[in-house]
Amino acid sequence: MTPEETIRDLSVGFDPVGSWLWVGVLAAVLGGVLVFLGPDRSRLSPRGCLALVVLRLIAILCLVLCLLRPTLIGTGRALQQATLLILADTSESMTVTDGPAGQSRWDHLRQTLEEATPAAQRASAAGGLDIRTWVFDREARERPVGNGRPFQLDAWERLPTAEETAIGSSLEAARRALADQPLAGVVLLSDGGQHAYPPRDLPPQTEARRLGERGVPLWAITFGRTRGAAQSRDAAVLSLSVSDSVFLGNVVEVVGRVRLNGLSDRNAVARLLVEQADGRLVEVTQQTVRATAGTTEESVRLQWTPDTLGERKLQLVVDLIEGETVASNNEISTFVDVVDGGLRVLYLEGGLRVEQRFLRRTLAASPDMQVDFRWIDSTRREQWPVDLGRDVAQDYKVFLIGDLDADALRPSDLVALRTRVEAGAGIGLLGGFHAFEAGGWGSSPLGSLLPYEKDRLARQRFGEPIREELHLRGPLTMLPDRRFGGVSIVQQGDTLAESREVWRRLPALDGANRLPRLLPMAKPLAVTAEGAPLLVAREYGLGRVLTFAADSTWRWAMQGAAEAHRRFWRQLVLWLARRDDADGETLWLKLARRRISVGSPLVFDAGITRPDGTLVAELPLSAVVIAPGGQSRPVRLLRKGEAFTGTVSGCAEPGDWRVVVRSGPDNEERSARFTVYRQDLELANPQANSLLMRQIAGATAGGVRLPEELPEIFAEVAARPVDYATVEQWSVSVWDNWVMFLLLTGCLCLEWFFRKRWGLV
Repeated sequence: MTPEETIRDLSVGFDPVGSWLWVGVLAAVLGGVLVFLGPDRSRLSPRGCLALVVLRLIAILCLVLCLLRPTLIGTGRALQQATLLILADTSESMTVTDGPAGQSRWDHLRQTLEEATPAAQRASAAGGLDIRTWVFDREARERPVGNGRPFQLDAWERLPTAEETAIGSSLEAARRALADQPLAGVVLLSDGGQHAYPPRDLPPQTEARRLGERGVPLWAITFGRTRGAAQSRDAAVLSLSVSDSVFLGNVVEVVGRVRLNGLSDRNAVARLLVEQADGRLVEVTQQTVRATAGTTEESVRLQWTPDTLGERKLQLVVDLIEGETVASNNEISTFVDVVDGGLRVLYLEGGLRVEQRFLRRTLAASPDMQVDFRWIDSTRREQWPVDLGRDVAQDYKVFLIGDLDADALRPSDLVALRTRVEAGAGIGLLGGFHAFEAGGWGSSPLGSLLPYEKDRLARQRFGEPIREELHLRGPLTMLPDRRFGGVSIVQQGDTLAESREVWRRLPALDGANRLPRLLPMAKPLAVTAEGAPLLVAREYGLGRVLTFAADSTWRWAMQGAAEAHRRFWRQLVLWLARRDDADGETLWLKLARRRISVGSPLVFDAGITRPDGTLVAELPLSAVVIAPGGQSRPVRLLRKGEAFTGTVSGCAEPGDWRVVVRSGPDNEERSARFTVYRQDLELANPQANSLLMRQIAGATAGGVRLPEELPEIFAEVAARPVDYATVEQWSVSVWDNWVMFLLLTGCLCLEWFFRKRWGLV
């Protein structure tokens, strides 16, 4: 419609020179001059006299008018069309098929607009209403209007911006773009899902309040089902938790969390798939889950026993349920390393003391060791002896026995344990109030493998005072024995002198057990400053035996010598397992995470480790990252102590990526995979949010409507048009133009001409 322009009023404004009084006085003086100094009537005819008076009067009036400086002011008003904004949601959540007759939300929205097209055309033809259609997801865009049809919406197309829904910022963007046009109202067509990252996470309620303050109504029409009405069915895997490194032959527990919306009446099957050597994912186990009353999230615990070494991909999948609207959230993947489980350690303890906590933490930090801990409570001796038959029969390479009485274990299990040592396993007995002879170990079936003479009189009974003669009072300094200080367990430097210096600086021990007289085949590896044995070793059959009389090495870790503490205990276990004489160095790679979202950085560490656990700092490392499509690019490595750290960034492609680290002239390499997943904000929880839509509409004079009520909105807006107008003003100055100049000069010149002709000058 062409705007109709009309003049409402016309006025004159004055801006006198000086003041009105000054102009009035000047006009009076000029009038007096005209009256008292008029033409000589005796020499002129009455007509000539009148002509000169009129010319002089016009000149005076022109002069007075110029002094008043009048301006003609006109005011015009142009009527404009009112704009009705249609804002349609095109985000990915609109593809959920929970509409009528199995339609997607987007198809239902298009059908609703198509059916309302005649009503929109009638409202537009009635005049005063301009319908503008915008679509939005993460961004807002205006749709063109063609062929007289106000709604030109195509089939849904996945755009990069469809991964987010920014209702608030889209409302703001459309309002700003139409700021020069009066809004008759806004119709919001969406499922109400506000899923946006900063800076596009403006709350839609905020923008709705701005519309309400301007008197613009907003009508909200919700597409999709909410849980309150007809519950949409959706099974989703929320998380997957498993150790990054697992041992060959061990039972691995995979823990996941599953969300079951609208499935309280159905069972869901969770399956664990494991990558095989040929790359196929094969199901290894499954579990049936069912949502319980009052909750939609359930835990899933699945077990898997790896039978081959190497890196394996794990995938937790929930089967599709009949009627389920979203399938993209039914699986989660990760990676684990299956390593040789040969170095397994069984640690038995009778008391939950400080030493055992630090010892377990230190050994667990070694990626090539698995420590299984059993606490045998000495306060429940009525349950003794404890059955350890299944534990001793497992493939443990090292057994550690802490502050535990020999009566806590069955003699048959001790015989089996001795047999394991004869066959090549290692056993270490640690200090404590009920260790060694105080615990009756010399008289037990393990007595034959101990490196000292048994003493039946040295028994420490429960409930009796501690026998001081069985212990060495602290503080005690632990030093390598000069005869056997070259054994790997007590090495803390490159030379024996360096090792002794490190040991001399270590914090003192609180005390230790006093060991009986050593057997001839025993080797004291470490002693006190006075020569009392603390760490004694011997060979037994194909196995090795250690007795360590102290129980306060945790002070090393607490007082600045954590590296010495870690190295000592690692070397002790490696010696018992006969891994102390291993040759070569090991390149390792450790990823901080195995799953990252698109665009997130991934930090990893790499280095070269000697058999004793120390790091090699001399050899350089290089790293590359390989995308799912095979493209590779280098990754910068930074030195971190004696190891290296790197950060992988810019992972924009979802899928399985790989980090490869290479070292030295031999070009040895290690690789590890990780998964890059797309953070699916839209389909993570696809339920329609009618509550948010109600809040948005409630902030204005509009309201919540059903899809079939859209034609009524058009009729309502067209039936009550508002007088939208813009004010236009124009002005014309009537004194400083060429017409006034010609009039004034013409009168003066003509008056002089007549006087000259009539002989008056």
